[in-house]
Amino acid sequence: MNEEKLLKVWNLELQTLSGKAESINALAHTLNKAIEGGELDTEYITDVVDIMARFAINIIDNVGEIEAEG
Repeated sequence: MNEEKLLKVWNLELQTLSGKAESINALAHTLNKAIEGGELDTEYITDVVDIMARFAINIIDNVGEIEAEG
């Protein structure tokens, strides 16, 4: 794969990871507002935090793959 194509692939992968990070941020913001309003029970909060953790782990795994390809 030539360098230009490789850079395009990395750019696309980084954009995907950025989108996932934005999803974590949006979930955290929404969760914080709901907690402040006293609208959530502990089980729901735990479920949302688990989802955020899976997004974060996926990002970390993908960053490792991008670095390994270089």
